[in-house]
Formats: sequence, C-alpha cells, structure tokens
Amino acid sequence: MAGRFISLEGGEGVGKSTQLDALATALEGRGLEVKVTREPGGSAGAEAIRKLLLEGEENRWSPRAEALLFAAARADHIEKTIKPALAKGTWVLSDRFLDSSLAYQGEAGGLGIEAVRDLHRFGSLDFLPDRTLVLQ
Repeated sequence: MAGRFISLEGGEGVGKSTQLDALATALEGRGLEVKVTREPGGSAGAEAIRKLLLEGEENRWSPRAEALLFAAARADHIEKTIKPALAKGTWVLSDRFLDSSLAYQGEAGGLGIEAVRDLHRFGSLDFLPDRTLVLQ
C-alpha cells in the first residue's frame, strides 16, 4: 500500500500533538508503518533551522527572513524525511505544515498568502499533503 502524507493544523494548545499520536496509534493498529514529524523540524537541517527560529529575542527575525527560514526548513524536511518515507510506503503525519506558514508569516506577518505560496512553490516544488486536518 502506498504511503500517505497527512498534516495537522490548528492554533496553539488545540491538541494537535494529542490527536497526531492518536492517529498514529490507530494507523499502526491497522498494520501501517507511520512516521510522526513536525514543522519546523523533522530532519537534521530543519531541526537546526528550528533552533534558530525559536531561540533568542522574540523580534530577532523580520517576517520576510522568518518566512525564508521556514521555507528552507520545509524544503529540507520534505527532501530528507517526508519523500523518502512515502517512497517506502510509510504514512507520514506532520504537526504543522504549509498552512501554518500561510497563517503566521503570510497573514499575521503581513507578507501575504501569495508570497508564502511562491516560496513554497520554489523551495518545495509545491509539494502538498494528501490531506490536512484542521483542529479548532
């Protein structure tokens, strides 16, 4: 059976991690191989970028610089973790993906949705999940 890529999105504290773990357990109970990952992060390069993004002063990055860092982390995450797992038939579950960047950098950061989508098209060749679940 082919692997699938599912992302979970939602605000802080809505239970993404809890639901991600429950979904992983349910899929594994059906005999499926599952890889749980997160953004930013999920690969060595993306985890290094995560550290840059999360440490230090709150306003250390401009919205544009932050969007570029997230795009770089996502490109590495897809290339090094997500696509290889899918190629092996593994189901990949991600705590956040592109929709978080659209909300945080695109809307809240003031860059606009299209600017963030353009970065994703370039950096990640417009790779998208098979399904995105939004928790409220």
